[in-house]
Amino acid sequence: MGYTFAKATAVKAAAFFLVWPASWMCSGSAAAAVEKADRPDVHVGDLWSWQHTNGLAGEKDYTTIEDVLEVSDSEIKTRERVKGKPISSVAAFTREWNPADVVIARYDPFLRELSFPLQIGKKWDASADKMLFSNGKHGNFLLKGEVVALEKVTVPAGTFDAYKITLHIDATVSDEDANIGNTLETIWYAPAVKRYVKYENTFSRDGRVRSKDVNELVQYSLR
Repeated sequence: MGYTFAKATAVKAAAFFLVWPASWMCSGSAAAAVEKADRPDVHVGDLWSWQHTNGLAGEKDYTTIEDVLEVSDSEIKTRERVKGKPISSVAAFTREWNPADVVIARYDPFLRELSFPLQIGKKWDASADKMLFSNGKHGNFLLKGEVVALEKVTVPAGTFDAYKITLHIDATVSDEDANIGNTLETIWYAPAVKRYVKYENTFSRDGRVRSKDVNELVQYSLR
């Protein structure tokens, strides 16, 4: 879903912390995929922007812009920035849009948020070590992912057919061997856009929701 500047900002505030199948059929509110979504073919110059909303306050506060700088056999490198701000950062993802080296941290080997080909019912488990650039501290992330639905999603950029993916992430600080919280991420990945069109992140600790962030696609351009 890729791990954009907006997502990195949300995690930092919590303290520690994507070509459409040829056809699909819809009956009532239930959508059934007749094809699977393969890894996207990304190009230099592809660009997306998302509106961030503070989910707890219900306030829209900033827009993140991300464009592709380089594509190799193993990596996608992007430039991320907040609209209206002069500062930009470079991030690195796997070819499946899984974050490896992002704005505030590095994952070893990477955080498997997406597992192509996408198909309803697909599940995966993954783990990664996360190192914060700010203080060098490490955290262990255990992730359970699942493609739960194929549905139409309406965001400011339009209406898209998207795979709904849920990620349950438990995090512990390896330096202190203490549980630091858990995150529920929901990603709506639209093959026509080659990224996510909507993303929700809810971070909880000690039984309380500490932050909730929503990003919705407002604009995109593909080469």
